Amino acid sequence: MIVIMGVSGTGKTSLGKQLSQKTTWPFYDADDFHSKSNKDKMKSGLGLEDSDRKPWLSLLAEKIKEWSKKGEAILACSALKEHYRNILSDQNKITWVVLNGSFELIQARLKNRENHFFDPQLLRSQFSALELPSYGIYLNIDKPLPELSASLLEKINPSNSAIIGVVGMGVMGQGIALNCAENNFSTAVYNRLAPGEEKVIDIFISNNSKFKNVLGFTVLSHFIDALERPRKIWLMIKSGSAIDKLIDELLPLLNEGDVIVDGGNSHYSETQRRVQVLEKRRIVFAGCGVSGGALGARHGASFMFGGSSKAYRLLSPILNCIAAKDALGKPCHAYLGTEGAGHFVKMVHNGIEYAEMQLLAETFAVLSRQMNYPEIASVFNEWNAGSEASYLLEITTKILQKKEGDYFLIDLILDQSNSKGTGMWSSSAALALGEVNTMMSSAVFSRYLSLMKAQRTVLSQSNPRIFKSNTLDLSVLKKAYGFARKINHIQGFNLIEHAAKTHGWEYKPDEIARVWTQGCIIRSNLMERLVQVFSKEKKLLQNTNFIGLLSNAEPDAAVLIHHAVDQKIALDCYSSAYNYWIALCTEKLPANLIQAQRDFFGAHTYQRVDKPLDQYFNTQWQKYD
Repeated sequence: MIVIMGVSGTGKTSLGKQLSQKTTWPFYDADDFHSKSNKDKMKSGLGLEDSDRKPWLSLLAEKIKEWSKKGEAILACSALKEHYRNILSDQNKITWVVLNGSFELIQARLKNRENHFFDPQLLRSQFSALELPSYGIYLNIDKPLPELSASLLEKINPSNSAIIGVVGMGVMGQGIALNCAENNFSTAVYNRLAPGEEKVIDIFISNNSKFKNVLGFTVLSHFIDALERPRKIWLMIKSGSAIDKLIDELLPLLNEGDVIVDGGNSHYSETQRRVQVLEKRRIVFAGCGVSGGALGARHGASFMFGGSSKAYRLLSPILNCIAAKDALGKPCHAYLGTEGAGHFVKMVHNGIEYAEMQLLAETFAVLSRQMNYPEIASVFNEWNAGSEASYLLEITTKILQKKEGDYFLIDLILDQSNSKGTGMWSSSAALALGEVNTMMSSAVFSRYLSLMKAQRTVLSQSNPRIFKSNTLDLSVLKKAYGFARKINHIQGFNLIEHAAKTHGWEYKPDEIARVWTQGCIIRSNLMERLVQVFSKEKKLLQNTNFIGLLSNAEPDAAVLIHHAVDQKIALDCYSSAYNYWIALCTEKLPANLIQAQRDFFGAHTYQRVDKPLDQYFNTQWQKYD
């Protein structure tokens, strides 16, 4: 709320109206809200007492609160005394504009006004009552009105106002902020003054002093004031209750139409809830999945946007610049649906990532029985030059060549793999939707098994492995690897499709695959091919060419699993892929026995192959005394 104050004759109304024309913000004149008795008293030449002004000021305070909820507004008001301003400022955020001028200049102006009822004595009393504030924007009224208006507009919206604000200066937050700044978007950054984080902003600004368009803040209200309207606030903080706590702190500082984007790994259901809650407060909320790690955040990530389409439109000019670019130069970001769609797709992205990592780990386990690390790295490097090329394969090649002194670093890393929950969320979502994602679940459970280090150590001594000398043909392994990866992507996209249908999101697999071709962790040649596959058929299991590739590689997957059994190598993810495919290609599964069992002990009924499928039957399997 902008309140232009000063004695009568300073030009409050003229300036307010011109500012309103330039900004489209509504203008109000405080004199219009005086009671009839106050207006009559002033017309008679008598000054108003504080008792006259009190109801008027209280009314204005309520009006300011009402106007502020709708966005920016401008009010011309004398507000001569500090306690008048205190009444107006109570629970209201006001930018005060003070118009200054000499008595002689203002008196001359008043004389030239038609039908003006102020006489010199009344003007003199206003000057006597005037208590100039120690704050606010001061303007000298001896300047022409257009110059005053331009000066005020510059002070209210300075040229260094930030286009976007980033909250949370962890590695990802810093990367997003610097990416924005490098693409010429003035950027405000904020980090809380928590124990151990007192110097985060100072260090960040100091280390990146070459970026003159980055403003650092540790006071949330100052950070918000630095943002252009509507404000665009990008959160890069820990998911969960921290997001809700921050939103509660932000709400009193925001205006209708301001935008909050959660760029962290929040659960999609939490994003759905926040969208609905903030919509009632007229605040625009969105959840955007971000993939690419620290390097992607800094130089070009993959963005999966969900929630408000309005937020997406407002952020698109920025995303166009900070996103990775696909093979055709198009930015890797997309609007994927309302409420939690973006975070759901990012969650599944991470589930696919879990399985891709586990497949490489299992492949490494097989190869380490017959090769040393440089040789394995050479195999992976060769694969990465062909159809199986991927970011994860590329970094795995580098990992296997990293040495620390005389040791390969991989041998010094404890074999316990942790997780942050998104893989488990994918499995949980699949269970809730009744969708199969055995590979993601297998990858999650493999990590859980790895954490059982003490028990594994004990059991390995009582059940030792017998190492056999036979080796696996590398061409067989490569085909089995490609087979399992395709099954992983089938399960991932099927899960997204099922969720889209359930939640009313548009399912655009070709666009999701395109966004995943660059910037993100699961980018690969396979993903590039899937863009083309999905452009012809949305369901991979209905694409005859894709099915043909799986059928051709099935024998190789079987050979690999036989080899792993013989060598006592746990290949849970590969086995999950193979079993999924075999079951999917089996016309008659033993599920009929399960239905009979369910009916036996629970009278759950069953359908029959010789009867219509809308009929259900129950059998009395045994007699009860």
